[in-house]
Amino acid sequence: MNTMYIIGIVGVLLIAALLFPKLKGNAIQKAIVHARKEHDVKPFIAAVDEDSTADVPTIYNSAIKSLWDSYDRETATDLIKALLERNDTAPISQFWIKTLLEVEPEIARKQLGEVFIQEHYNEGIAAQCGGCGGSCKKCKSCK
Repeated sequence: MNTMYIIGIVGVLLIAALLFPKLKGNAIQKAIVHARKEHDVKPFIAAVDEDSTADVPTIYNSAIKSLWDSYDRETATDLIKALLERNDTAPISQFWIKTLLEVEPEIARKQLGEVFIQEHYNEGIAAQCGGCGGSCKKCKSCK
């Protein structure tokens, strides 16, 4: 009887260990859905900030691209700003601010402001990334 009890506990612990990373991913996915639906990026930012193992540029890139491609440029801009505040040296970060400035300059200036743009935009880094989705193999943050 004790052996079965121990095996049961070990089984439950193994299942929990396997599911825990997936639950984190689900929180981020749910937050992306929420951002798309409610135009509110705070839950997404909190979910990513809470996950110490997150590849921040890659996760943000995916969410920004999703919003950008659905023409929700204002919400995408909120995420671009948050990404730049967390890592403005990642090539994908610079790709997005460059794209925003070229395609939606009014939104960029309204939501980010000139001072923020001057502090975070690095044209040299921006020129290194074409938002290729990782096909350049130069940086993993495009994936």
